[in-house]
Amino acid sequence: MRSTVLFSGVAALWAFAGCSSSNAPGGGSQTGGATETTSSGGDNKAGGGGGGSGGNGGGGEITNSGGITASGGAGNTPAGGVTSNSGGRASGGGGITPAGGNTSSAGRTGSGGAPAGGGAPAGGGAPASGGKTGAGGATGDGGKTGGDGGSGGTTTTTTADYQGPCDVLANGCAEAYGMARAMTVKYTGPLFQIGLAKDTSKTLDIGQTADHKADMTKWSDFCGGNQSNCVVSKIYGQIQKGSNDLLPAVWKATYGPDCSAGGYKCAAQFKIEPETGLPWLWTDAPQEYALRNGNTESYSTGITAGKTALSLMYNGKPVSNTVYCCGVFGLTHKHDESDTYGTDFMVALAWGWRDSGGCCIAVNCKTSSTYCVGAEEEENNDLADYGSSPVDNALVITQFDPTKNAVISFLNGTQKVSNSPPKASLNVKTAIHIGGGGDLSQPDPVRMREALIANSVMSSSEVAAMKTNVTTFFSALKFQ
Repeated sequence: MRSTVLFSGVAALWAFAGCSSSNAPGGGSQTGGATETTSSGGDNKAGGGGGGSGGNGGGGEITNSGGITASGGAGNTPAGGVTSNSGGRASGGGGITPAGGNTSSAGRTGSGGAPAGGGAPAGGGAPASGGKTGAGGATGDGGKTGGDGGSGGTTTTTTADYQGPCDVLANGCAEAYGMARAMTVKYTGPLFQIGLAKDTSKTLDIGQTADHKADMTKWSDFCGGNQSNCVVSKIYGQIQKGSNDLLPAVWKATYGPDCSAGGYKCAAQFKIEPETGLPWLWTDAPQEYALRNGNTESYSTGITAGKTALSLMYNGKPVSNTVYCCGVFGLTHKHDESDTYGTDFMVALAWGWRDSGGCCIAVNCKTSSTYCVGAEEEENNDLADYGSSPVDNALVITQFDPTKNAVISFLNGTQKVSNSPPKASLNVKTAIHIGGGGDLSQPDPVRMREALIANSVMSSSEVAAMKTNVTTFFSALKFQ
């Protein structure tokens, strides 16, 4: 990531590369709970057919705002579904959910018509009385619920199938990493692995719940109730399963840091984002991740790169007032290969510049007090300044379009960069780095929720769909 190719006498600059930023504490944890069910009596009719075997009943939530709700009358409720009487929507993981039937044994008898499952109350229906709603019921990922509302007519509500970011792309992803969720509905494996900071022999996979979020039920016991006792020991590649998993670096990089002690020296502490209650990857120097086999860095599987179509998506949070050396996530040359213009293509999410004194000159905004976004391409970078304050959260899409010979970048759905030709003559390699540039230089801190690589250029409609997908899932966050 340094200008060793163009300038003589620059070697003295590299000694300054060990910049870092300070840690901030992580947040709390997410908990879930079951819901109790009540019903107010009356005659109910069986609900409409559900999503069948393709749905996922685990964690589904069915609520009605009035009339009569059956939690166990005629009809079938998907295994693992959760029923409550506190809301006006219905969602489920498949199967058939009754909007009626005879009153459940847990309910109270009332009078009037029954509401449609998930719809408006039937005319004259009496609200359920005495029922209470449990906290934390999760929403299922598909299927249909419906029913006959008696005198109130018939209403059917269909819940949308789960979609991860890769599912909104016509050609899908070449690779994807998600700390908080599955990046595609097709992936059912663990999202990442944590290890005990003081005992590298003990690890725990963090899997998914029925609604494809990170399962937060086991980490506390494993970590002794304290996030700081654990590190992120592996990030699973969700597309090329088992081929592109990322591990903490274990090398002494040419320009730092020195991770050669191995183990968890360069592993990030396990952290939970306070606003979402879900995990994210929080790195500061010397923490960084790469694709490796033992002590050897490897190139990725299933990613074409080179001079071909390429898209990157990074969902994270900018780090305030930190001058970056290089990109935060993307494709690079291996850490011990020579720096050659155009061999990297990484998301740049930076602040300021420092091109004297030898530190952090690979990525530079236009001024020392602005924030910028774009592509880091091994020294020559395609960037655009966007303001004097960082955005709260950054959804960055950076891509190379070979038909236009252009680099195009979007920040939170708005195009910021479109340069043709690119600043560097791109010949992108396929090592994958997070939290370290092409030579794993520092500082490159990340606050990353998820990221992906695609062997295609996203259309404008796909960029819009990607933003909708991200902002809907992370509804507690602001992407502006």
